Amino acid sequence: MANNTIDMNKIRKVIKLHCGGKSKLFISKYLSLSRNTVKKYISLFEVLGLSLESINQKTDVELDALFSQRTEEITTPRIQRSMSFFRKSNGN
Repeated sequence: MANNTIDMNKIRKVIKLHCGGKSKLFISKYLSLSRNTVKKYISLFEVLGLSLESINQKTDVELDALFSQRTEEITTPRIQRSMSFFRKSNGN
């Protein structure tokens, strides 16, 4: 099924392997996750500016709250500036 949340231990493993220099393809195959899922969690990890140590210190509930946020809620300032060019104006 699409859009199922994954076990928080798998998210920790994705981040640990990524920080250890493993490729997204390797992580995907090693953990039996889709490459898009791996990319999603790595991107969220980077945008949130977290460290591996901070991920390991968080409880499963805290980690779930961080990684279950909608991607529109977590955007970098650069993306926000870019998106401002595509917003529709009122009445024009």
